[in-house]
This record gives sequence, structure tokens and C-alpha cells, in this order.
Amino acid sequence: MTLVEILEKQAREIPEQAAVIFREETLTYRQLNSVVNRVAAALLHRGLAPGDLVCFMLPRVPELVITFLAVAKARGLIAPVNFEEPAPQTMTLLHRLRPRFLVVHTSFFDLAVRSLPPDSQTTLIVVGPPQAGPGIPWDELLRGASDANPGLPVSLDEVVYLNYTSGTTGQPKGALTTHAHIYWNTRASVETLGLTREDVHLCLFAPFAHPHELFARPLYLGGAMVLVDTIRPRTIARSIMAHRVTCFMGLVPFFFMLMEMARSHIFDLSSLRIPESGGMHTRVELIREFERTMGVPILPVWGSTETTGIAIATRPGEPRAYGSVGRPCQHYEVKIVSEDGRDLPPQEVGEMVFRGPGVVSGYFEANAGYNNCFRDGWYCSGDLGRRDEHGNFYFVERRTGMLKVAGHRVFPLEIEVTLARHPAVKEAAVIAFNDAMRGEVPKAFVVLKDSIELDKKDLMQFCQENLAHYKLPKIIEYRDSLPKIGSGKINKKALMGEEA
Repeated sequence: MTLVEILEKQAREIPEQAAVIFREETLTYRQLNSVVNRVAAALLHRGLAPGDLVCFMLPRVPELVITFLAVAKARGLIAPVNFEEPAPQTMTLLHRLRPRFLVVHTSFFDLAVRSLPPDSQTTLIVVGPPQAGPGIPWDELLRGASDANPGLPVSLDEVVYLNYTSGTTGQPKGALTTHAHIYWNTRASVETLGLTREDVHLCLFAPFAHPHELFARPLYLGGAMVLVDTIRPRTIARSIMAHRVTCFMGLVPFFFMLMEMARSHIFDLSSLRIPESGGMHTRVELIREFERTMGVPILPVWGSTETTGIAIATRPGEPRAYGSVGRPCQHYEVKIVSEDGRDLPPQEVGEMVFRGPGVVSGYFEANAGYNNCFRDGWYCSGDLGRRDEHGNFYFVERRTGMLKVAGHRVFPLEIEVTLARHPAVKEAAVIAFNDAMRGEVPKAFVVLKDSIELDKKDLMQFCQENLAHYKLPKIIEYRDSLPKIGSGKINKKALMGEEA
């Protein structure tokens, strides 16, 4: 089913069911479908044609969900813009895309205006408080628009949006994502994790990274999605308690925050049942501590832009293989292959490759080098992993992050996990450093926990006790913090840029 068909179905069958919850506002499926139709009608009236690009620069607000679904109904092509990138990158993207419309929140209005080409024909649609300058206010866009379904024929294999990669290891690439890709990934997630209509989803994805995942699962199920436009711990804990949230996906720092909120005894977080951890390594110690504190285990998962979401997941209620990201989701195939494409046996490290109806087939305006990662129906992820004899998969490292130290393969993640096991270390990142005498060696950037001092010699001694000599970081640099991208992952590209 397309997103359009799913929304129409829910509006018809469960019209008064809560769909979108934001602060004190709740939109039912009937109301959501009505306002989506009005926005679609307004865009069509103002000249949107099939395949025209509509960009958005929006935080996690209802207008993001509405815009996405409205453009889908109007058969436009959606492209989220990362407003957390430096201004030159935003300008480069908008100059390249030249969208027909740009839906922008007032928080990012000045950035949007500065980033558009001087001869731009882009129409700005402005969400939020009134803003002086060009653009159509959201309320004005809706005024007088029909709430009837536009009724345009939307194909399951029609590209609905450009799902941009994070760009942590190169230029962001827009994966050509169809309704079918979203449908199959959503169905795979629902079946693998055992989600139901009764689940309430807290949507914490960055609004420019996999934005369909803010709403796709609850929309498919006919459940409720809770949006928060902040990552303040108390606001998130309050939302979980107030709306009895059962499902969310977060990064490692979020789980520490939740445990702190639970220990305060101010917030009742007992409704949680499916906490997914994706995007970065989840330490075994954290999984165990979270289960002791919260009563439910963290479920590590692996996903990517090109797989349209999670493709490997830890199943709730099943025996856990600690350190693993789980087994392939329903409707996905995963293999570990060598550099020459041979299938590798259990425990051997190789590249993880993926196949299935949720896997995209290419990139928007990509050069041939980009599309080389799609071969013979498989997506070659560039991520190194291994699997055990029971079919559990383990993420090892990005292939581009692997070091060759004195002829040995060294995986930064192994060093980072070791560093993080030290009780004084809050987080760590390891990159390749080119030493004039020794060639490529590991360099570690380390953030210590608040109010703790640790001599670098003591930390190195800890590493020597837990790592082979060629894996030892040759340089340790303490930092107050590490650069992050919008999703919360450590931005290694920024660290490598500092060393260039």
C-alpha cells in the first residue's frame, strides 16, 4: 500500500483515533487526513506538478508529517534539508535542487532565504510565528483549500522522496525512496518487533534524517505518534509518562538520560516496552543496567538510509546475544561477503550486503561511483560485520574507518568500546592518524565523565591490559565534547578534517 492509501484507510476505518500528539494538540486520523488534503490542494492550486521537488526545513512538528503526506498525495517529490549543516552545505544543496516549494519553520527562515539562488523561483511556505519577508504563512496556505482527496493516481513504485544520508564519510546522497520501500520496511519493523495498534510511538528521529520514520509505523498500524521538538530530558520523560509511550528509538546518550529520570522517581516510565538502540554501538554494560533500572532490555538494531530503516534487529522476548545487533528483519536478506564477493562463514569479518523490497536501487543525480554499491540486486553497505553460528549479526566498523597498522587490520570500534569500559570515560572516538615514522596509527579522542580527572598514562595502561599492542591508541586527546551530527552520532568526518 502507498502512504496515501494507508492514510485514507485509517481516516475511513478509525477516524477518531489519535494520530498525532504534539504538546497540548491532538490530531485524529480524520483531522490529519483533512489537513493533508487541504495542503495537497493548495500546492496543486499553486502549480505543483508530478515530480516537482518540495523541500522542507522543519523541526519535529505536525506540519512536517502533514507536508510529507500532502506532497505524497499531490505526487510531488520530497527532499528534507539538514538545517544543522554549515550554511555553505545548505546553500549547495538548495542551489542543486532548486525546489518548487520550500516549507520552512521561522527558526530557519533566515538560513533558507540566504541559501536559495539569487534567481530562485522557489515559493517559501512559512510555519510558525509571523515572519517579515517573502513567503506564504501556513495559515494563509490552508485558507479556502478543499479538504477533498485530490484523487491522483499514486503508484506503489513511485519515488516519493529523497532520503538523504548523513554525509559523515562524504557528500550526502539522496536515496530514491518509493512508497513500496517505506511500506516494506515499515511492515518488516512491525512484524519483527511485534508492534500493535495499541503502541504509542515517541518519534525522536532528526527531522531531516529518515523523516518518514517519524510517522510510518504508527500510520501503518493506526496508532498514535508523539512528537517533541526538544531533546530536554524532562520534556521527553514527561511526554512518555503523559501519553504512556511504549516504543521509541534512541541513541546511547538518550538511554542514560532515561535511567536518570527513572531514578528520580518523579516520572513513571513503566509503559515502555520496545526501546530500540540504533545508530551507534550499545555497550553490554548499558543494556544490563537499563534492564535492571527500567525493567525492559534495550533492543540493538542496525539500519541505513539505503535499507529505508532497520534491516537487522534484536527481537523482544528472545534470548540475547550480547554485542549483536540481532538477526535480519522479516523481508530482508543479509550476507557477509569478502572483498571479491564470496560468502564468508560464521565469525569471519566482511562487508554486510542487503537485499529485499525495502532496499532502494540508487541515488538522485548520483555519479557512477555512488551507484557502485548496488550490485546484482544487493546493496553493499560499506559496513564491516560478522555473524555467529546462530545467525546473529555483529557490526564491526565502517570499511572506510578500518585502519591498517603494521599490516594488521584494526577496527576503531573495538578500541572505542575498550576505552568506554573505563569507569572515568564518558565517550570516545578513534580515527586514523598518519604518523611520519609509523604510518597509519589510531588516535583517540576521549571525553571524561564530569568532575573526574584521569592521567593519560593510566588510561593507556588500561588499554595495554585489554588490547593487542598494535591496536593501542598511539595518541590520546582529551576533549570537553565531541562533534555530533543531527542524529546524535559522533561526527568523525569533522574530527578527521581537523587532522588533515
